[in-house]
Amino acid sequence: MNKPLHRITVALAAAYLLAVILIVFWPTPVDRPAAGALHEVLSWLYRHGVPRFINYNVVEFSANIVMFIPLGIIASSYFKNAVVGVILGALSSCLIELGQALMLPDRYATGLDVLANTMGAGLGAFSYFLAMSRSGNPQHSSLTESHLPPNARIVSYATSSGAK
Repeated sequence: MNKPLHRITVALAAAYLLAVILIVFWPTPVDRPAAGALHEVLSWLYRHGVPRFINYNVVEFSANIVMFIPLGIIASSYFKNAVVGVILGALSSCLIELGQALMLPDRYATGLDVLANTMGAGLGAFSYFLAMSRSGNPQHSSLTESHLPPNARIVSYATSSGAK
């Protein structure tokens, strides 16, 4: 990667991480000021045919997924390993929820947040893996044959060589 692009990438990653830290460690729920507007939008959507199971909890869960997609991409690209991206997403989420539970009485630490955040990191890591595998550069993909267990390499070889 050339230096200007590398600097831009590092700056964007730092800005993203700072935004996540501010969001997750804000003393009160960050959506509290927008709760009324969100409920109005949901009411309007319901009146126009959106199913009622798409409620505040679904929106919050989805927002947690979206928030962690960049983390999966950043970690996977830094370590050149998609699995590490998912693991770092899960560990980060556990630490965030623990921090909220111990230090922020107005915040709610939940296992569903850990699940959503890990899913987001997984989607980001998978996106990174797909992009790298399609670019034809196997050294940037964590799921190349060299990273697979020995039995998987045999299956991969048998499948790719046409053996039956």
